[in-house]
Amino acid sequence: MYHAVILVLSSVLLFLFSTLSFAEAPFQSGQVVVNGAPEDFPNASVIKYLPHANLTVLSTTVNTEKKAAHFWRGKGRKASLNFTVSKQLTTNDPYYSFQWHFNVVQAEAAWDISVGSGVTVAILDSGLSSFLEDGVACITSPVDIVNNDLDAEDDNGHGSHVSGTVAQNSDNGVGVAGLAFGACIMPVKGLDSAGSGDFADIADGIYYAVNHGAKVINMSLGTNARFALKSDPIMDAALDYAFNNGVTVVAASGNDGHRKNVSYPAIYPSVIAVGATDFNNNVTRYSNQGTGLDMVAPGGDTSRDRNGDGYSDGVLQETYLNGSSGYYFFDGTSMASPHVAAAAAMLISHGITTPQEIFERLTSTSVDLGEIGFDSKSGHGLLQVHSALLGEVTVLPEPPAEGGDDVDGDSWSVENGDCDDHNANIYPGHNDSKGRWGRDGVDNDCNGIIDG
Repeated sequence: MYHAVILVLSSVLLFLFSTLSFAEAPFQSGQVVVNGAPEDFPNASVIKYLPHANLTVLSTTVNTEKKAAHFWRGKGRKASLNFTVSKQLTTNDPYYSFQWHFNVVQAEAAWDISVGSGVTVAILDSGLSSFLEDGVACITSPVDIVNNDLDAEDDNGHGSHVSGTVAQNSDNGVGVAGLAFGACIMPVKGLDSAGSGDFADIADGIYYAVNHGAKVINMSLGTNARFALKSDPIMDAALDYAFNNGVTVVAASGNDGHRKNVSYPAIYPSVIAVGATDFNNNVTRYSNQGTGLDMVAPGGDTSRDRNGDGYSDGVLQETYLNGSSGYYFFDGTSMASPHVAAAAAMLISHGITTPQEIFERLTSTSVDLGEIGFDSKSGHGLLQVHSALLGEVTVLPEPPAEGGDDVDGDSWSVENGDCDDHNANIYPGHNDSKGRWGRDGVDNDCNGIIDG
């Protein structure tokens, strides 16, 4: 479920970190830090002594850290939880600045907490190419259901792009980044070279993924929403098997532009159905809506260049097309779904593990794009990974005006001759609003003379 356009470069970074409430900073569980030497605490269990600061780290029962700190403060000691810190992570991937879609979902703030380490995400798709320049750092248990072998080579390009959104090799000085780049990808090839497949293969792929250790399954595939398919005995059983075994399943809502319901399997109750948004955080024209939609994430729009960088506003990842690897802008709900699958992996790595917990955390912290609360157009709202990790809610700022630094959105900026960048009716080349023989009293071309 995608539309394709080739890539290349440049973008405006969009930061979305305005929290309404503050979660407690993370700390080392089972520890309390107290000033003094170990001999000052003869009846306590000492983890380590830090002589330069004269601090002792004491062991305490998990979930009683605050009480322990309060106890020692009552004894006249300086005492605190052993709060943790981490580097403020970004990546050095050269094309990362063009992945506007990661900043929309709070990637950089989220990376300070989790990158999905130790979690396997099955990408049930067209496979994963072995010919990529950047690639995926961790690959496990590949399988080709279509051809009944263990070679999940991608002969379409779709699966590699989707896999990259989840776990592209990152911070390696090459190419682009992935959202949950600490996670492992399990390539499960259930789609052929044309990007098509059938329920039997997809169901088999689900069982394979669950039985081989996947904790998240992404399916950027589905039926046309206009068929209104909501249930199938073969697929339903496979989806139930995943849910009952604690595996979170995420699927694309579909690209049919349908307003009544989303595609199957996204519409199935235990599946997180993901629609698509564009650069301006609007639900895209192609994204299916209505019954079954849970939330939205960046899917892009390759027909627009809203950030004015000269390239289409698709989702940027690496894939293998036409005999070589490259970095491509694709758009579609296929591109939105793996953002949510990656977020699920990051939550699991952070200790939020069951499908129900993950669903509740993702949907309760997403940002409303329309009506307050759930609505049929955007579901529970736009994915916010950092907020989900902390259990907070954010407020989404207004998106930048179309045209990049052009405030009034008329496609001209101050730099190229717009003498009133707050009035969309004033810019060089604008036609007289009263026609060829009239006057609108405005100097449209900024030459100091009222146009006639």
